[in-house]
Amino acid sequence: MKLLSVIGSIVLVLVPHISAYTPHNYYPEHSRYGSYRSVDHDSAPVEKSSDNNTGDITSVLRQNGLTTVLDLMSKASLSRTLAGPELTVWAPINEAFAAVDSKTINDAGLLKDILNYHLVSFKNDPKEISSIQNDLTVPTVQGEVVRINIYRRKGVSFAFKETVTVNGALVLKTIRASNGIVYVIDTVLNPKDLEPKNTQMQVLRSNKEFSIIYKMFEDLGITQISDKYRPKTFFAPTNAAFEKLPPGVLDSLLASQEEIGKLINTHTASGIYYSHGLVSGPIPVFSGSNLDLVVSPSGVTIENAKIIGFDLTETEGVIHVIDAVIPNKEEAPLCPAVKQH
Repeated sequence: MKLLSVIGSIVLVLVPHISAYTPHNYYPEHSRYGSYRSVDHDSAPVEKSSDNNTGDITSVLRQNGLTTVLDLMSKASLSRTLAGPELTVWAPINEAFAAVDSKTINDAGLLKDILNYHLVSFKNDPKEISSIQNDLTVPTVQGEVVRINIYRRKGVSFAFKETVTVNGALVLKTIRASNGIVYVIDTVLNPKDLEPKNTQMQVLRSNKEFSIIYKMFEDLGITQISDKYRPKTFFAPTNAAFEKLPPGVLDSLLASQEEIGKLINTHTASGIYYSHGLVSGPIPVFSGSNLDLVVSPSGVTIENAKIIGFDLTETEGVIHVIDAVIPNKEEAPLCPAVKQH
């Protein structure tokens, strides 16, 4: 309960992704929209390890083959930190580091910054994480926060399967150690994901592929985050998506603040849904309608649009990139999404 009281006192930090300070500087192999994560829900439930582990975190990492993160911790002079008590470690699998720029790995300051972002100086017990209803942010040794999300789906019985993500990275396994807990994840986390300046508007403003949708927000006077923040998922059409509209439709949209508001509402869902939290079925959006989301081996679609870029983490939630503009299904008042800003 002590941990829960500490967590309860943490204030959500609000932030986005894609500019001179964007994660893509660390991960050059990602697309220009961010990482393309596969949406394999069969592998999503967290594998729980035995509670019989008696070794410390360093031993547990070595025993489970997590040698790259262990070697890099040593290189960054963080071995003593790993020996500390009550520690939580987000430990990327070895293969995850292939996406990190070699210059970053060889820059002592950047490497230490990234690795400290994978450490939390108190124990986040799996049982307490399982009690999360929406999303939770916890501070790291590096100073910025990480965002933990729990996605639950009904299984063959009344039991629920849980998928746990950290900044969208999938938690593959939990391992108890004598001095803390290790969560094995499939991606290297970036400390810039949830910096306060990484807001939804900054993401859109920083990428020329989003200049049309950003202009729509700008026309409504929305350029910064609101104090009345609420977690959201935004499906962002690219400029190419708008250019596929019939002649005159885009001009008509841009001429009407009400139509812009409806469009933004139609593309905004309440709650943070990373790719590993997406499941086939209706998804309610701010316009008051439900959109049809389909997850299949060939990809993920929402109504007439295909998601072509996943998991742009930002302070207000997450952005997925889509290749078509979703038409308004119902009349809606001027943008509750807008009114949040």
